[in-house]
Amino acid sequence: MKKIITTFIIVAIVISATMYHNSQSEVTPKIADIELIEVNGSLQHDAMKNLIAPYKAEKEESMSVIIGESEETITVGKPESKLTNLIADILLTEARKYIADTDMAVTNIGGIRRPLYEGNITIGDVFEILPFDNSLLVFEYKGSDLLSLADAIAKKGGESISGMSLTINGEKAENVKINGLPIDSAKIYKVVTTDYLSWGNDQLEPLANYINSTPLNMMMRDAMFDYVTCATINDQKISAKTDNRIIITNEK
Repeated sequence: MKKIITTFIIVAIVISATMYHNSQSEVTPKIADIELIEVNGSLQHDAMKNLIAPYKAEKEESMSVIIGESEETITVGKPESKLTNLIADILLTEARKYIADTDMAVTNIGGIRRPLYEGNITIGDVFEILPFDNSLLVFEYKGSDLLSLADAIAKKGGESISGMSLTINGEKAENVKINGLPIDSAKIYKVVTTDYLSWGNDQLEPLANYINSTPLNMMMRDAMFDYVTCATINDQKISAKTDNRIIITNEK
């Protein structure tokens, strides 16, 4: 019986292969006509424009909602700047609403994509400043890892930090402090940063050495929305400052 079944399977395979070969041999290749179409602003498609028009209008309306006001144009720079300080301060402020003993905040300057301009702040402005879907978490690190982080920040010439201060000498960090106190190498500190940086991305490798993590269930831009909205409720405009949290003593 097994021999009969085996023979049947072999015959079926041969027939199937023969049919496939014959079907393939009957197909005559044909070269289609090709026309290269340059994609630029002059390319119009009325049907597609009409299809997305209501969604575009709805999105533009929601993005234009005013949520606050900035006293001045706040820009990004190194080793510290008003906007990098503001963003990190926002992260730390929002994190402490959920985990009160969060020690510091850090994020990468590369994730801050444009200035915060003087005047009204809209939802769209926040999306343009922080366009990436980076989630916030509070991570636990040994003090020794934060000293390594400070060196990584020094090597980059500065970064967006809050709660930490340091002096850059060449490519090394000196006088590193958290909340005004020297770092204890053996102590465990809590740091709010993004899921993206927790992989050690953007040359901040020490951030991958965390011991534990707690998600805040919000993105960076959510923290900024909350911060700006709270300021507006309290009749406050958004402002920022530099405060020598990062000092360079010896330019590279």
